[in-house]
Amino acid sequence: MATDEISGDALDAYLLQPDCPQCGSDDVELLSTMSDGGGGTICQYVCRRCGHVWAETRPGR
Repeated sequence: MATDEISGDALDAYLLQPDCPQCGSDDVELLSTMSDGGGGTICQYVCRRCGHVWAETRPGR
């Protein structure tokens, strides 16, 4: 089975994507992002395996 290689921005996005806190799956989709008003970003995710939805805050750079 062939595997696609990713690099650059696509690799950065993949590495920043969290595993599901409910079931541990890495099959997670980013639903939305918004500013937290303090320089950070609130990211909302959904797990494609168990359907769990959650949000995480990433600090600003």
